[in-house]
Amino acid sequence: MNDYLIRVEGLTVKPRVFDAASEQPPIIRAVSLALKEGDWLTLLGSNGSGKSTLAKAIAGFPVGEKSGTYLMGSKLAAYKRPIPIVMQQPEASMLGATPWEDVVLMLEQHGIASDEIAALAEQSLRLTGLLERKDQAVGTLSGGQKQLTAIAGCLAVNSPVLVLDEATAMLDPEASLAIGEQVRELHAAGGTIIWITQKLAELRHGDRVVVMEQGQIVFDGTTASFYERHAILKDAASTGSEDEGRSWCERLGFEAPYAVQTAWELEKLGIVIKPLPLTIDRLAEALQR
Repeated sequence: MNDYLIRVEGLTVKPRVFDAASEQPPIIRAVSLALKEGDWLTLLGSNGSGKSTLAKAIAGFPVGEKSGTYLMGSKLAAYKRPIPIVMQQPEASMLGATPWEDVVLMLEQHGIASDEIAALAEQSLRLTGLLERKDQAVGTLSGGQKQLTAIAGCLAVNSPVLVLDEATAMLDPEASLAIGEQVRELHAAGGTIIWITQKLAELRHGDRVVVMEQGQIVFDGTTASFYERHAILKDAASTGSEDEGRSWCERLGFEAPYAVQTAWELEKLGIVIKPLPLTIDRLAEALQR
C-alpha cells in the first residue's frame, strides 16, 4: 500500500514555447518531493521562485513542458480529477452569486450525484463557518469570507489535498488570522494541506517547511530546524563559513518573526527557550515561566 498521496521525482517544468530560438530556462528544476496524507506542507519562496508552478504541477494542472516522474497514491488515483487550488483572488474562479450557489455549481461540475449535492454543500459551508451566510450575495462578502467560500467548494468535492496559493496575501491581518485558523482546524481533523506563502508569521511547530529558490528546493525540514541556529553550526565551523551559527532562515535571506529574533538574542545570554516561540504571545508565556 502506498504511503504517499503524491510523489514527484526529478520534476522539471519548462515554459511552453513555439519557437526553439526563444527557449526559456526551466521554471522547476529536477524537484523531488513526496506528500503524505495528513501532512501540512508550507511552501516558501519569493515571487518567481517556482513555488506556485510546483503546487500546480502537484495538483495536476497543465503548467508547461514537464519531464520527470509523477506518481499518485491510491487515494488520489481514485479521485480522478485535478486538485482544486484556492488562489489569492478567489472571486476570479467563483461562478455562483452566493456561497451556496458557488459550492453547488462546483459539485455539479465535478459530476456529483444530484441527490448528494445539498447535503455536501451544507456540510462544507458549516465546516467553514459560512452556513449562516449561504444566501448572501458574493459581492457583499469580505475577502476572508470569499476565501472561505472557495475553501468550502474544495471540501465539498472531497479533494484529498487542499492547496492554498498565498490565500492570505490580499487580506488584512485579522482576516488572514481567521483563514489560517480555519485551515488549521481542517488539518487537525485529518486534512492534507499545501500552504503557499511568503509570510513566516504563518509557520507553526509541526509544519513541514519547503523553500523554493530559482526553481529548486533549497530546504526541506521542520519549522524548528528552519529556525535552529545550531543546525548549521557544526557544518560551518569546519569550513570557516560566514554562515557559521546562522539558521537556515537567515541563510536563505528571510527575516524571522520578532519573537524568534528575540529568542535568538536571549539564547546569546544563556536563556534558551524550548520550543522556540513563534509568536509574541508564546514568547511572553515562556518568559513568565
